[in-house]
Amino acid sequence: MHELLAANARYYLLPLQLNSDSQIVVHSPFDTIAQVVERVFASFAAHAPADTLLVVKNHPLDSGLVDHRRHALKAAREWGVLERVRFLDGGHLPTLLDHALGVVVVNSTVGLSALHHGRPLIALGDAIYSMAGLTWQHDLDDFWRYSHAPDMILYSAFLDYVVHHTQINGDFYTKSGIRMAIDAVVKRFEKADG
Repeated sequence: MHELLAANARYYLLPLQLNSDSQIVVHSPFDTIAQVVERVFASFAAHAPADTLLVVKNHPLDSGLVDHRRHALKAAREWGVLERVRFLDGGHLPTLLDHALGVVVVNSTVGLSALHHGRPLIALGDAIYSMAGLTWQHDLDDFWRYSHAPDMILYSAFLDYVVHHTQINGDFYTKSGIRMAIDAVVKRFEKADG
């Protein structure tokens, strides 16, 4: 990561999700992360500016059962972009986002972080935040050259709505957190029943 930043590299970020993530299995056109890598690399090779890199960041909870690094580097070689692909097993996500030209996700929560950092974003699967004004709504092939930053006023309104209409205070780890969550859920149901 430090070499990227020191070299002022121009790069796009592809944060990987877990193969078993229900967001991949149920809410995306892909069956595996390998399919995501193939699709993104094919588009990057054919359409991204030649002076840009693609940084693939492994999921922090990846178990290593699937060797995503090996697959990504093999795919990069096959698509003729091996010298333009970097694979990271770690790295400070906010810093990577701050310097990225754009971010490609399937439907990861990293997409919300990309929006928070004002980065151009495309979601290749179903994502709550995938809407005009927040994400690139056109083809991935065009994203590399024509994407633009999200509308931050819309993002602020979207975030406010999500926080106030879908989130409940509390947790599952402490008695006080559980009590807080139960009270909030009961109030939410009573209000909805109205």
